[in-house]
Amino acid sequence: MDVGLVFSDPDGMDATEREMESLIEELDQLPLVHLEHSPAPPAPQGTRAGDATVYSSLVLGLAGAPAVRSLILLVQDWLARRTSGTVTLRIGDDELVMEAGSPADRRRIAEAFLAHHASTGRPESSEGSDRSGGSEGSGGFGGSDG
Repeated sequence: MDVGLVFSDPDGMDATEREMESLIEELDQLPLVHLEHSPAPPAPQGTRAGDATVYSSLVLGLAGAPAVRSLILLVQDWLARRTSGTVTLRIGDDELVMEAGSPADRRRIAEAFLAHHASTGRPESSEGSDRSGGSEGSGGFGGSDG
């Protein structure tokens, strides 16, 4: 099962790449089938590092649905040790947005995301989805009604 993971951080390209490398090291704990890293592109000519949020992305091949729960728990723990940044996790057309911030909010949103995927019976649901990640204060997810 392929899962897309995007990390964004307003602290600039160098900080974003350092943080992504840190996350990749921690992802070695999971039963990954494959991992593809797309580093953040260079800043546009004439901009400063603080002008825009910088993104870095991964595509992870996970060995089954239980690994998704492990991935979410690992990312939540990783974010809890940061002062800024957002991780967007995508499965099919569904996405879960987690921000550095309140652990209770991240946990609540992750549980709703996992419950949605458990109820659909299809971890890679893609029909009739409405992506609305990030609409709540500390994260959110969009998905089909099942």
